[in-house]
Amino acid sequence: MMISMAKLFNYHAWATDKLLSYIETEVPDSFSAEIPSVFPSIEETFKHQYEVDCLWYGRMNKNYSIKGEHSSSPQDYRKAFQELHQEIESFIAESPDLNRRVWYSTSTGEGFMNNEEELLQHLVNHGTYHRGNISAMLRQQGYPGCSTDYIYYLREMEG
Repeated sequence: MMISMAKLFNYHAWATDKLLSYIETEVPDSFSAEIPSVFPSIEETFKHQYEVDCLWYGRMNKNYSIKGEHSSSPQDYRKAFQELHQEIESFIAESPDLNRRVWYSTSTGEGFMNNEEELLQHLVNHGTYHRGNISAMLRQQGYPGCSTDYIYYLREMEG
């Protein structure tokens, strides 16, 4: 049995929100602290993830454009991600099979074509990678972090 793209994307939205919520309530000072890592701070990592989520969704939905700037707090990022992810969840629900081919060009101008499901899979995988970066950044600052593994999502959804 294959995992539906709607469920996999819902996991991505859940995990991003869970991590931001943890930072907001438990360790807010960690958000903008400078850390030697892939990005200079947790905030910059979330900024990158948000921009990339917007980029890939915009490639699939040509009518989409990024909604203004968000300031630098976990609460603002949670709100921005929630709004974006609700829109993507609606897009997935309204798409019959996510097999529509999407042509796009990279930041270097190279052209590629993939179907919507492949692009969404990439978006989810990209988010998982950067949540891992953020977990490491939290540990570098002496915080335990919170688990955003897929199995914890499944357990929470079942409970």
